[in-house]
Amino acid sequence: MQLGFSNSLLQEVEKEAQLLGHQSPQWSDWDGGKIGGRPSWLNPRDLPEGILRCRGPCGKSTDDKLGSPLCFVTQLYCPADDVRESAFHRSLYVFACPKCCSASSTLMVSLKKSSANQGEMNSTPEHNLSDCIQVLRCQLPKKNDFYPLKGDVDGEWIKHTSAFWAKTNQNDQLNLCAVCGLRSRGKCPKQKKFFCSSDHQKEYLRATKKSRGDKSTNGANSVSLKYLPSLCFASELVVEEEPQPSHHATKNDFAKKASDGLFKSVEISDVDADLEQSDLNVLTGNSAFAEAATGVTDPTTLAFYARMAIGGEVNDVRDQCLRYSRWPETKQGSASIDDDDDGISEGPLWLTSDNQPPLQYENETSSPPFPPPCQYCGAPRSFEFQILPQMLHYLCVDPSEKRESDGGMSSQVLTESEIAILLEAKSKIESGVDLPPGFREQHERAVAKAREALLGIGESKTHSVPHGARVPLEWGTIAIYTCTASCGEGGVVSLQDIVCSVSSTEKERLRCLGSYREEVAWIQPSLD
Repeated sequence: MQLGFSNSLLQEVEKEAQLLGHQSPQWSDWDGGKIGGRPSWLNPRDLPEGILRCRGPCGKSTDDKLGSPLCFVTQLYCPADDVRESAFHRSLYVFACPKCCSASSTLMVSLKKSSANQGEMNSTPEHNLSDCIQVLRCQLPKKNDFYPLKGDVDGEWIKHTSAFWAKTNQNDQLNLCAVCGLRSRGKCPKQKKFFCSSDHQKEYLRATKKSRGDKSTNGANSVSLKYLPSLCFASELVVEEEPQPSHHATKNDFAKKASDGLFKSVEISDVDADLEQSDLNVLTGNSAFAEAATGVTDPTTLAFYARMAIGGEVNDVRDQCLRYSRWPETKQGSASIDDDDDGISEGPLWLTSDNQPPLQYENETSSPPFPPPCQYCGAPRSFEFQILPQMLHYLCVDPSEKRESDGGMSSQVLTESEIAILLEAKSKIESGVDLPPGFREQHERAVAKAREALLGIGESKTHSVPHGARVPLEWGTIAIYTCTASCGEGGVVSLQDIVCSVSSTEKERLRCLGSYREEVAWIQPSLD
């Protein structure tokens, strides 16, 4: 399992944010990912046509059936040339609907209601789960039109930029929108910039006026991201391996820690790192969570907290915002510290036992198993990575405001004994054993500290949008599933490339994505 962390940029301005990714001058040295800002397109020529829009509840409730424009969340550079030669270069992009992915949206309300009333999940339309997220995959063989075979080329290389192909093909629409970074529709004669819509044209003009008096923008021609509300704040995504448990967790170790002056130990039959659901609600900042500190009874949520503390003080990984493990063989829904000989599960780490993907048909009226097969080649899809609620902190809060307020990660780290308390509580709950009064208080204190330890989200902090925040995104976790054949040779998708049975309208929508193929996501809502 690899973990992704946010590495803040020196300055949140247009020029700095665009230096990161495939289209930067240092493109040959870039190997990682990006959070927020604008997407950096692997294929700068065969871009999606038009605005990427939500296909979830917000689109289906309007007369024109046009959903809200999606907001870019993150991208990963993750080659898969061990699977297919045409995936020598490979990037995944995630976009989210700011209207549906908010605490007050129809989507989140219905999902939380289904959690509170078990049995209603199957009646939730499938689009309520994933259609407000769009995942795109693009890949290229080693020999392609945009990047040389070797990175150390003589002179300036510009074939990896959209501007080069706009000029070469004499197609101004290949110039990117100055706001969102998507394919543009034309150039504004007043601002001398390209835009995808009149809305973004006006947004950029307002941002330009606001930036003129801002000393942090490095000149009159720079526009700070904080004045562009359609964008999230940008940072670099750096990846490292998940550490082994600092305490070398075993069942006997946890039992021993539990008995050393904290509480009388009961044999721990399962030390899975699955975390509890209500704790995750606090992680995503819901105010109701603080009031329900004693109500953490979901073993999955408890395991999540324990897994976040896996590195201890030496290898503190609580601020991880992404988990990557391409197509693991572990059982879906597993999230444990002691699942196998290595002690680490490679599957998605769910926040709660509710709102997980259906693995098979439960009855004739239930939703189909998830994920669906690839619509392009028919191959099965499997888990590749997940976005954690910690990423919201970096997407929505102005880094300069965060520095001024000295906010961010709490200095508290769960001790081995506190992790043992969480995991023994998980074991007792799974076994149907009531928590004894003395142990219950220990458990409640450990849960409260676990919530506070994750980005400092505690009882005094709610999920109200802070000053300096923008797009009010919210989720518990987003799991991304991709085609295990990594199909495609890097070219533009044609109607003949779509082999699965879908409507002609859907085929045309997929064709309009250019060389970018659509994958699927599953959302777990934040916890109450």
